[in-house]
Amino acid sequence: MQTPFFSVVIPTLDEEKTLPKLLQDLASQTFFFFEVIVVDGGSRDRTVNIAREFAQKNTQFLVSSSAEKNVSVQRNHGAKQSRGEYLVFIDADTRIPSYYLEGLHYNLMKKEIDAFTTLATPDSPRTDA
Repeated sequence: MQTPFFSVVIPTLDEEKTLPKLLQDLASQTFFFFEVIVVDGGSRDRTVNIAREFAQKNTQFLVSSSAEKNVSVQRNHGAKQSRGEYLVFIDADTRIPSYYLEGLHYNLMKKEIDAFTTLATPDSPRTDA
């Protein structure tokens, strides 16, 4: 297997409703040289089972567990397991277009970039989060 260009790290905690949408978005990417590392912080719902189902179908998906329910610890745990040249941290309730990783790759090849972020637009006007 080729070394992935991106390692996508997704920290999770009780994300059974949102995680499948993001994992499907990742499975539908037009750029193929990436791995996905789901790091669960002790979910009590079906989050881990859902992630494992995707991992069975997609060899570049990995499911791991963190000893702590802490998003920073989970991201660091995923980063330590990563093999990619670049780390991409995505929250489980995020949606991305099919060209997301291809666009990141394009910009990285076009410019010398050490770090970047992307604009996230909520899909609802809810402000009581």
